This record gives sequence, structure tokens and C-alpha cells, in this order.
Amino acid sequence: MKKPKIVGIGELLWDVLPGGRRMGGAPVNFAFYAREGGADAHVVSAVGMDESGTELLDRISRLGIDTSAVERNDHPTSTVEVTLDGAGVPTYRIREEVAWDYIVQTPATDAAVAGADAICWGTLAQRNAVSRDNIAKIIAAAPKTCLRLFDINLRLDYYDETIIRQSLEAADILKLNEDELPVVARYYSLDSDPERAIRQLFERFPLRYVIFTEGGRGSRILSADGETSYLETPRVKVADTVGAGDSFTATFAVSLLKGLPVAECHRRAVEVAAFVCTRQGAITPLPQDR
Repeated sequence: MKKPKIVGIGELLWDVLPGGRRMGGAPVNFAFYAREGGADAHVVSAVGMDESGTELLDRISRLGIDTSAVERNDHPTSTVEVTLDGAGVPTYRIREEVAWDYIVQTPATDAAVAGADAICWGTLAQRNAVSRDNIAKIIAAAPKTCLRLFDINLRLDYYDETIIRQSLEAADILKLNEDELPVVARYYSLDSDPERAIRQLFERFPLRYVIFTEGGRGSRILSADGETSYLETPRVKVADTVGAGDSFTATFAVSLLKGLPVAECHRRAVEVAAFVCTRQGAITPLPQDR
């Protein structure tokens, strides 16, 4: 069976954690866990011409992720200072005017999304108009049959209603958490009840699925045709939660592309995300016997 082709679009960076520097960014986290699930994984982004960018590309390539659509430019490779609270939940200090603020559409990016079965992007890499306009073009260049997944991933104040609306209008799947849904609800005057608010999103935008996560309590996946899956979050010893959401998203997407029922896609996503929470950092190989 042909491997599904999955592409993460957006920011590539170094996460500077209390324990040291690790490669990061939602697109590479998503691509890594998609590959762990059996996909052909690619990333679309930009890094600097500096040594930091060279090392980042080398590390990503060694994971088996295709980096041919990662452009290099004269801006510095991004670093993000990550601090963790007592529960392992991260907060971020994100530098501006970095390489991924200047992502451009090129023949290489078009080749990356050509034949893609799923693409994933968020809001952070759209904070600069250059990347925002080009990311929209790259999304539009993907096949009409491609699953378009918008992991909203709100960070600091690097988003607005226009960014969110344009992405919602392009997406088949929306993923957001308990802190992000109220922001979207304010923009579109949605109901205060999460499930009713999500149903209103289905009425307003061409979404097929919404993934809604509620931290340590649980998560639910709703479909436009009325199906709902709810699972409690497994109780595990949390090292940190960095990358857990990306692993959830990737596992759900790959499982869906394999034709599995939504409830089974959800179960697998929860299982992988729980495992990732027990390890430090965003990138950790999954057990072979899972």
C-alpha cells in the first residue's frame, strides 16, 4: 500500500528548553509523528543561511523527513525560549523577523504539496504578511482531494480574525484547545457551550471535522454529519506537554487517511499524545509494539 504523503507548513526553529536546545516547530513535530505513523513526511518552511539553519536541516533530514521545500534566506534561523510550569505546560518567548517570517512559494514548495494526501498549518507562521500570503498560495496549490488541516495553535498575540477566518475557509479539519475556542467564539459570536459553538462553526465554514482538546480532562472529535467521539485523557506521569498536540494531530490525520473509523483514529491519537507527554521534548520515537 502506498504511503500517504503528508506536509507540515510553517515555522521551523530551535526550542531552547531548561534542559538544552532541541529542534522544534509544529510543522516538523507534525511531520515526524506522521512518519512514525507510516507516512511520507515533508516540511515547507525557511531557515537562515547560518550554521544554526544548516544544523537544523541536518537534524530534520536524519529523522527521514524531506526538507527539499525548506528555503534558505538572509534572516536568522528562529529560536524560541521555552519555560515549563510545574505541570510541564510550556510558555514561549518567540523572536521576530526570523527566516520563517519570509516563507515564499517556489517550484520546490509546489512539488512538496503536489500529490499530498494531507497538509497542516497554523497561525504562528502567518504573523508576517509575506509568509501569510505565500502560505495561502501553497495551500491553494495542493490537490483538491488533499485533506487540509488547520491546527490553530494560537501563540501570544500573533494572530487576528483575518488570519483565522482565511484559514478556516480553506480547511477541512480544525484543531483547537480549551483556551483557543473562546477566542474563536468571540470573533464569531458563538455559543458558550463548546459543542454548540463547534456545531455553529460547521454551519459557517466548510469543515468536515473539529478536534477539540481539553488538556488533562479529555478530548472530543466532532464531524459535520453529527458524529461525536469523546475520550478522557489517560493518567500518565507528565515530563512535559511539548509536541503532544502535534503528535495527536498527525496520528489522527494518518489514521483517517488509512480509512479507519473516527473513533479509532481518535483512540490512536490520544494514545500517542499521552506517550509523548511522558518524554521530554517534542520529538521522541514511538514504541514499536504499540
